[in-house]
Amino acid sequence: MIYYNIFAEIPKGVDILEIIENNLKEIFNLPKNFVSFYKHMNFAIFDIETTGLNPNDDQVILIGLLYLENGNITIKQFFCNNRNEELSLLKSFIKVIKHFDILINYNGNTFDIPFLNKRFLANKINYSIESYKSIDILKLIRKVQKNLNLKNCKLKSIEKYLGIHRNDTISGKESVSLYAQFEKNQNIQLKNTILLHNYDDLYYLGKSLMILDQISHEQIISCFPQVFYTNDNMIYVTNQIIKNGTLYLKGICKNKNIDDYVAYESSFSFEYTKETNTFSITIPLYKGRLSSGSQCLYIDTNDFSFLYSKVSLDARIPKNIILFKIDKKIQTIEIHSFISILIPYIFKKIT
Repeated sequence: MIYYNIFAEIPKGVDILEIIENNLKEIFNLPKNFVSFYKHMNFAIFDIETTGLNPNDDQVILIGLLYLENGNITIKQFFCNNRNEELSLLKSFIKVIKHFDILINYNGNTFDIPFLNKRFLANKINYSIESYKSIDILKLIRKVQKNLNLKNCKLKSIEKYLGIHRNDTISGKESVSLYAQFEKNQNIQLKNTILLHNYDDLYYLGKSLMILDQISHEQIISCFPQVFYTNDNMIYVTNQIIKNGTLYLKGICKNKNIDDYVAYESSFSFEYTKETNTFSITIPLYKGRLSSGSQCLYIDTNDFSFLYSKVSLDARIPKNIILFKIDKKIQTIEIHSFISILIPYIFKKIT
């Protein structure tokens, strides 16, 4: 890959936002476990560089995006040659990022997204990145680190595990000090080093997604957003909980053509609020006891007016009985599989 020929030197004293685009003639191989859940969705990988760790005092000076165009990789970087250009950087970034359904990152839930949202607010920009769109790979890696025998949860540890070797040698902390030097002297080599660090974080996070194929569906579902697609609607589940023998679901579907809607059926209730684009689903569960003695919560598919075939095939349990909870263990895969049919079924009826 070629990096440095895409970076142009900026004359000293010139404050300008630079947008650098690199189109790679390279096929992006997605892990099967990613495609299983997000095959209909546009996604982008993003990473930010800042002047420090405090969004109240520090600023964003570089945002990188990796996404697919016609099956090939595009890497776009928004770079401030002076931190005073942060407002222009944020506005330019929003124009691109708002079109993606899923945002992939590494520690974005804890750092990148809260930092960006605070900087939007500080710059009086009426926009925020929705956390329900975020796939934070670090969140998952922390959960499976021991199973994968990883030394630590750093991105470079995943790269090493997968046999990936990158070119850049600096850390995010070093990027901060290099940018402070660059602002003073506009040295092209400093700039290239900062850009390359961000570029490689994007590129190799994309490569590192292959780690998902070594992680179970259950672990992925428990850490990543549940998103369903039907009738041109992108439907996000933002909260899922079983409480007092009932499954409660909350979510978001931004469709201007859906009015307030309430439905009560014997097997579930549904409510959509147009003003907030939010919905809620309530499913009462039956209580029972398995032959093993374990207590369980379940649904009966005969109560629903659509066909559903359960994931778990246990000859001891009737085909129409779907277990959602056994003792204290939530049946994550079964619930996900069921609501992946239920939610599109509901939204097809109301759109």
